[in-house]
Amino acid sequence: MICTDLSEDFSDLEAYLHQVIETKAIELQKDQTKQQNECHHFDLQDFQKKTFLELLINLSGGSQGLTNEELREEILTLIVAATDTSAVAMGFTLILLGKYPKIQDKVHEELNEILGNSDRPVESEDLNKLTYLERVIKESLRLYPPVPFVIRKIEKEIKLPTGSCLPAGSGAVLSIWGVHRNPRCWGADAEHFDPDRFLPERFKLVTNGSYIPFSGGPRNCLGYQYALMSIKTALSTILRKYKVLGEPEPSPIPHIRVKVEIMMKAVDGFNVTLQKRE
Repeated sequence: MICTDLSEDFSDLEAYLHQVIETKAIELQKDQTKQQNECHHFDLQDFQKKTFLELLINLSGGSQGLTNEELREEILTLIVAATDTSAVAMGFTLILLGKYPKIQDKVHEELNEILGNSDRPVESEDLNKLTYLERVIKESLRLYPPVPFVIRKIEKEIKLPTGSCLPAGSGAVLSIWGVHRNPRCWGADAEHFDPDRFLPERFKLVTNGSYIPFSGGPRNCLGYQYALMSIKTALSTILRKYKVLGEPEPSPIPHIRVKVEIMMKAVDGFNVTLQKRE
């Protein structure tokens, strides 16, 4: 049962989304009417990329389209899923950096090389240069994927290499956690925290399909690249100004107790201590 405060927050969010959808639908209808009443001419604005909400509204005309309530649910799912998975990924990464100060120092050195001592915000051009930070994030996602398993419906019978068959109409659970820690995919040190396993020359040797932190195939998470960019932006903003303090991990295998609710989270929460850098 959802607690009262959380229920009220969701009600406020749903009401806000309903207002946004109504406003955007009216706006798009006015634009469409205006175009119909005027002679069509070339306009660069006609070719601008549309937002996800605009695409949903445009595809929801007529009796076969989505209702406003269904539109709201789609947007709500996108917001909650994107926000929570990114937050969980950042939480695990910060805990790992606190456990491995030498790796954190290398991240900070890279930030200094790219951003210097300036206070300017991190820009998209900077993100492409933060290659070590990206490797740290990817390794964190490998060991602690926010969504540790996915379920897929079997559309037609599949015969596995073992000889077993998955009948059509059944469901298959894919353990992302298991694949990411499988020595056959990642070697004997599969459970070690080693960001450099994502160096191009090493990662190209990894079997295709062995790294799927946001699922894979045609139903892969659409926001994977955006999530990676947002995580890099948030972490780089934090780590350039603060040092993450934690109990150093003597073993290359991190020990973090986890639990699975809708997503995988740390049993003890994502509690970290930040110390302002000089």
